[in-house]
Amino acid sequence: MSEIFDRTIMAELSEDGRSRRQAMLIGGAALAAAAAGSLLPGGARAGAAGKTGKPIDFLFAIYPNGTLLDFAGPNEILSRLPDTKVRFASPAGGLVTLEKGVIFGPTEKLSDVQKVDVICVPGALDLSAMMKPEILRHVRRLSETARYVTSVCTGSIILAASGVLKGKRSACHWAFLNVLKEYGAIPDPARIVKDGRFMSGGGVTAGIDFGMAIAAELRGAQAAQEVQLLVQYDPQPPFHAGNPLDAPPKIRDAVFKILPGSENGLMRPIL
Repeated sequence: MSEIFDRTIMAELSEDGRSRRQAMLIGGAALAAAAAGSLLPGGARAGAAGKTGKPIDFLFAIYPNGTLLDFAGPNEILSRLPDTKVRFASPAGGLVTLEKGVIFGPTEKLSDVQKVDVICVPGALDLSAMMKPEILRHVRRLSETARYVTSVCTGSIILAASGVLKGKRSACHWAFLNVLKEYGAIPDPARIVKDGRFMSGGGVTAGIDFGMAIAAELRGAQAAQEVQLLVQYDPQPPFHAGNPLDAPPKIRDAVFKILPGSENGLMRPIL
């Protein structure tokens, strides 16, 4: 991981953040009123940081039955970066019906995309639309020339199946993590994993953290933090049960029963 993830720096940023939070609490109402007049949801972008870099072409490869939050989360971050164009492509192009009946689009046709700087493959339980040989060939083709090859959740299984993750460390949703071994990838339980030009986020909500991490890689820590503040990404979950290592045993065991094979990271996606 780049220097922005150095623990010393992160500790300093955290302490600085706590001090700023206290100040915000004192005059929060006035600041919020001022911000409301200048920030437009969906249109606000980071400031000057990172604007000197060349434009970045970022592609989400989405597909039928995919998980919306896997790409909607990081898109909230990346679409606000300066000089960054976010695109969406799917196997057939056009409108895509995601999990739970959500319709997204229109999208480009994956085979029509010639080259991108960053490709990101989000995840789902049903990966079948992306696991067809001709679709995996396009994923591999775009990955070979991309500056960064990335994924969220079980999207790493699609990348691995395309052959681009052989010998590379990768994250994945904890319930499916060890399926990566079947394709020659190295499972890594970390929330964000970077191995050279390959970067991945763990389960569904890790996509937002992944978005922050790749934003910092692309445009620097300042630009990433500006966007973090724009979208008020300040997670404070009411429970600490988002990882099997942290979840209470009763909760963990109940979820293991819901997700067969997940206890060993070997739950089977639909291929």
